Amino acid sequence: MPGYLSVAGVEQALQNLVATYPAFVTLINLPNTSVEGRASHAVKIGSGTGTKRGLLLIAGLHARELVNPDLVLTLAYNLCKAYSTHTGLTFGGKSYDATAVRLIVEGLDVFVFPLVNPDGRAFVQAPGGDRWWRKNRNPNPGQACKGVDLNRNFDFLWPSGIGTSANPCSEVYKGAGGFSEPEIRNVQWLPDNYPQIGFIADVHSYSELILYPWGDDENQTTNAGMNFMNPAYNAVRGVVGDTSYKEYIPAAELNWYATTAGKVRDAIAAVRGRVYTAQQEIQLYPTTGTSVDYTYARHFVDPAKHRVYAITLETGREFQPADAEALQIISEVSAGLIEFCLASLCAVEETMAGTALEKEADRLRLFRDREMLKTKAGRRYVQLLATHSVELLRLSKSEKALHEEALAVLQRVAPVIPEPRQRQAKVIDRELLKSVASLLKKTKDKSSPALGLALDALAKDLRFFKNRTVVEGLKAASQ
Repeated sequence: MPGYLSVAGVEQALQNLVATYPAFVTLINLPNTSVEGRASHAVKIGSGTGTKRGLLLIAGLHARELVNPDLVLTLAYNLCKAYSTHTGLTFGGKSYDATAVRLIVEGLDVFVFPLVNPDGRAFVQAPGGDRWWRKNRNPNPGQACKGVDLNRNFDFLWPSGIGTSANPCSEVYKGAGGFSEPEIRNVQWLPDNYPQIGFIADVHSYSELILYPWGDDENQTTNAGMNFMNPAYNAVRGVVGDTSYKEYIPAAELNWYATTAGKVRDAIAAVRGRVYTAQQEIQLYPTTGTSVDYTYARHFVDPAKHRVYAITLETGREFQPADAEALQIISEVSAGLIEFCLASLCAVEETMAGTALEKEADRLRLFRDREMLKTKAGRRYVQLLATHSVELLRLSKSEKALHEEALAVLQRVAPVIPEPRQRQAKVIDRELLKSVASLLKKTKDKSSPALGLALDALAKDLRFFKNRTVVEGLKAASQ
């Protein structure tokens, strides 16, 4: 296929990336060889040390979707080059300055696994191969047809048959069992071994879509007991438009997905005017066994595992666009993925990075998930932070005095955040509230109008926390 990297070319590109930027790019040897014995690699892009949020980009699960491994590799090269030269990134009509690049490389660990299915790509590109081949090249011994659809083999409702097939000749053959295929066990291995990964984008083709969970049924936010782990609903999932079953998703997380998908869509549209559609996965068609649903579901199955927000991008309007169109797709989707990276940043965690407070990050996340998100006010505060994190980080990076004051406030706030199962939490005193109010005012003086309005609303809520514990204050502010 003229213009597209071969399997060997993808591997060489990864090696070149590490050799060119060894100070902040690390090669990762993935543990499982493919069915035909090919080794796979990923890279980690990130400057500095310490605990950072992790973001994973994967591509090439489906063999015929040739543009996407080239896309994520090109983005990785452009990001590294911009960081090393202290410049920004421009994709058509959308630009990101050097500060945005620095925030990503220094605030995140960006993992890139560009080619999950090397055997399938080799078959698509081989003389005498099949350019429309979708699956891997598992011979399926004793069966009439080869190949497993790797994006139906993840262990999320794998037995259900929703959007999958038990027939090896089907394009959506789910395999002999969940995680039966070595190629996707490499995907599973990454968040297992790099637990800081909290965000994943799986890049596919085609349809110009941004998809978020769930794929097995329509979303609902009120009945937590109606969920994929409850066997009482095994027979009624996967039907669009009925009332028997809808998949539970916390309201705050659904809001994050919708907001972030909208940002990604707008960034893509700014490049050359193509408007992708942001929607829940099932609006395309019902699916199970997908990368996005599996990685998002991990925290529900085992709350000790890091929460992972995962999306799928369906790029372009064909599987193998000609060179000129492929370059346009690479440009516009790169802008969308940069936006996804920025949406993954957290101003609080970045402010604490490299300080004694860094060890408190896990405890604060646990309080957010177990206490804040249970209240209306807490969900509003979490959403405020997610919406404005990039601007807050910019202010922190450019205003040293503001950064130091924010750190001082966090040092005073941390002790009043209760430990899990702590019986008697500390009460918030007047002096702490005064320091928070001072920080909000100084931040507002340098902020955009939108952030200023959000900070005003937060300042008004401080009265609910006077002489109360944090949990009591959250409940009072939610009334």
